[in-house]
Amino acid sequence: MATPEAITEAVTALYDNDLTTGILGPFAELNQEFVLASGYLVFFMHCGFAMLSIGCVRAKFAKHIAILILVDATASALGFYLFGYAFAYGDASITTPDGLVNPAGNGFIGKYYFALHGLAPGQYYTWLFQWTFAATACTIVSGAIAERTRFEAYILYSLFMSAWVYPVIVHSIWSSSGWASMFRKGTFISGGGGLLFGSGAIDFAGSGAVHMTGGYAAFAGAWVLGPRIGRFLPDGTSVDMAGHNTSLFVLGVMILWFGWYGFNPGSQLAIVSAPGSTSFYANAVANAAVTTSLAPAASGLTGLFLTAILLKMKTGKHHWDIMAMGNATLAGLVAITSGTSTVYPWAAIVIGIVAGIIYPLASRLMVMLKVDDPLDAIAVHAFNGTWGVIAVGLFAGESLITQSYGFHPYLTSASGAADVPRNYGCFMGGNGRLLAAQIVYAIWLGGWVLVNMFIFWYILKLLGWFRVNAADEAAGLDASHHGGSAYPVDLDDDASHKGSSYNGNQSGYNKGELDQIRSELAALRQSVGKNRTADGHTGNGVPTEAPGSNMV
Repeated sequence: MATPEAITEAVTALYDNDLTTGILGPFAELNQEFVLASGYLVFFMHCGFAMLSIGCVRAKFAKHIAILILVDATASALGFYLFGYAFAYGDASITTPDGLVNPAGNGFIGKYYFALHGLAPGQYYTWLFQWTFAATACTIVSGAIAERTRFEAYILYSLFMSAWVYPVIVHSIWSSSGWASMFRKGTFISGGGGLLFGSGAIDFAGSGAVHMTGGYAAFAGAWVLGPRIGRFLPDGTSVDMAGHNTSLFVLGVMILWFGWYGFNPGSQLAIVSAPGSTSFYANAVANAAVTTSLAPAASGLTGLFLTAILLKMKTGKHHWDIMAMGNATLAGLVAITSGTSTVYPWAAIVIGIVAGIIYPLASRLMVMLKVDDPLDAIAVHAFNGTWGVIAVGLFAGESLITQSYGFHPYLTSASGAADVPRNYGCFMGGNGRLLAAQIVYAIWLGGWVLVNMFIFWYILKLLGWFRVNAADEAAGLDASHHGGSAYPVDLDDDASHKGSSYNGNQSGYNKGELDQIRSELAALRQSVGKNRTADGHTGNGVPTEAPGSNMV
């Protein structure tokens, strides 16, 4: 077995003296593979979104919501390839008078790498990872406008979101020239220099950039689109339209949680630090994994208990709501995403508990406002994404920020060393600058999304492209728009599914054949009933049960 000294010598030999990365060979490739593997996990989250969404809608809309999830994967890939990546990260590097390498872009938007033109093949792995996040932001909206949205409108939405709305937000917070970015270095940047409030905002894996974006776009869409037929009565009473498959819902929650281990730890974008670096990427990745476990655990239980209390107060009855627990668990994951690498495990539990309180209250608020959201996407993503961004300004730890982001990029200590810590959370002894940056970033993000998406949805509505007609909605979009039911037979436990058309390719029978079979079965039952009436026996000669017996 090799000695520790021998291992250290071998590892050191793999590094070079390149001042840009400091990493050569297998270690550089290890970082790339770490990012790619994380991207694969994030993409797998779409399986979770599909299962969760299908479980939350009524059976006659299962195909419809499933195809919207597929649209998000396909349309967003093209939108982000053609325009999105360029707007988000299209900055050219220059060496500035202060000796730093900085992007020659502006704080609002990038302008290079359209359709990846000019992007070095060695950077393609970053496109893959960033696209999976764009697709995730897009798919949040599908649940809030489910069961009444035109398929064609959703294609246009997914392209618009991935090519324009989302990339501008990403540029502001994750690019090296973004006005709110922690990575903004030096003072020679077109449009101004320095960090927001001398700090910059932290949105490590996207409580804001991904979840607030998707959640606020979902709110705008649900508001403009209006509720499903029958969701709210004329007197304001809400009518429950429960999903049809709790098992798929729970499977979706667990797949999403699993995928979040790529979403959050992977956002460090490396696991091996350069020699002499003040950042310790592996430690930051490990911290992100732990907080990604604890926050949803705390929020899931909190949401479960709070919902039980609220139901008891409202109805006088007590039961444990698995749907509330699942969505509260997701709320905790959303909330921890901004600060996952920069808050301590105990703080992740606190953040999760607050998220577990916010979710059921926000869900009830949407019902009060008559905003119809079949999946509670707004309550989960918009409200808890906002909480997650703000929570960083309260709980981010000084040493954890240094571990993940390094020291302040342009301040030096009295000795001239570049070892000045960045600003950190108020509750951890910070001066409030980070919190101020988080609040301004959150306000700007919400405003940007709402303005763009309200305009976009209203244009579709005015053109008549947004909502399906009432007859198609009542029949179910699987039957009226997607060729038939997603299931081989009707689900008779939901009267709204009766009379819908069937998909002959899936059931093996067309509607006429199935109607004939039903008629023959009805006639047979009637004949058996007459025999029982005549002789008090079943057709097999077995005496019938007396009234009040336990015959099944």
